[in-house]
Amino acid sequence: MHTCPPMRPVTRIMVLLLAFVGATPASAAWADAAGPTDYRTRVVSIEPATPTVHPSIVGGDSFLLLRVDRGTEVQVLGYRSEPYLRFLPDGTVQENRSSASYYVSRSRLGEALPAGFVDDAPPDWHTVASDGTYAWHDHRTHWMTDGRPPGKQPGDVVLQQTVPLVVDGVEVAVVVQSVWMEAPSSLAVWVGGFAGVTIGVVLARGRRWVALLPVVDLAVLAAVVGAWQYRSLPAETGPRTVWWLLPAIAVAAAVAAIVARRRRTELVANALLLLAGCNLLVWGWLRRGEFDAAILATDAPGWLDRAVSAAALCGGAATTMVGLWALLRVIVRPASAPTTAATSATS
Repeated sequence: MHTCPPMRPVTRIMVLLLAFVGATPASAAWADAAGPTDYRTRVVSIEPATPTVHPSIVGGDSFLLLRVDRGTEVQVLGYRSEPYLRFLPDGTVQENRSSASYYVSRSRLGEALPAGFVDDAPPDWHTVASDGTYAWHDHRTHWMTDGRPPGKQPGDVVLQQTVPLVVDGVEVAVVVQSVWMEAPSSLAVWVGGFAGVTIGVVLARGRRWVALLPVVDLAVLAAVVGAWQYRSLPAETGPRTVWWLLPAIAVAAAVAAIVARRRRTELVANALLLLAGCNLLVWGWLRRGEFDAAILATDAPGWLDRAVSAAALCGGAATTMVGLWALLRVIVRPASAPTTAATSATS
């Protein structure tokens, strides 16, 4: 019986990485996570002052985050003044899934109510947190269309709204205000793009394994930036695994490519290089909306995020092209060798 020879370690790594790429987007592809925006919302007042309630805004203007001290009971009223959320004294947070606000708040721009929805249905409470902290898309905190606010310009207030709470039986108003922010400088994007192109030039001109080191460096930076963003956002806001997983795969692929090149297994080395480039390219492409957005949904410095994202987009594209070209050359070369030999033998 014929048996397949065992795979070499580098080949095993390449197969595992390809499997990871296939599974990567599935975990969070449809999560409505906080993204880049041109508006910054802040809490301007709490009336009356309530020291046990701590509201804040996550992702520029995307989510309202409410933290309530233990021992305090808070009810958040929805868009139709219905009970929407409740924070119990023991830290349990519950969501009323029969409220209109539950359906409308599932995405940033809102969703339609289901057919047959009944306004006065009994509350259907579901526990969503146990530490007294929860974040949700509250449409009273952000501009609700993709178009620009009419008659407004950067620097202007585009909305001022009130989020009503009931704190230990007392009505409390959380007043929020959203401002259209100035566009960021494009310098970081240009610097990052230049760095990415430079990495491509180094790859195209270098044949030794050291030429792959800049790809590793870029992938490590991208993984750090992605993990930073992932850790910046609460779990209920849907931070995307691909923010750190795609560049992490690129790191592993680039390191494995170096090992393969040092062992002179060019076919595997070039395939791994192609894999690293594709992951960086996709990661940078997914973040292209950050280049001209005023606010990024991360605690990382905006200039760093934009520069690394632009470098990944350009460097990933260059790495993908170099890896593909080198891979095709290695694949085609053995087929052309017998033809050359046959030609010389008959001449």
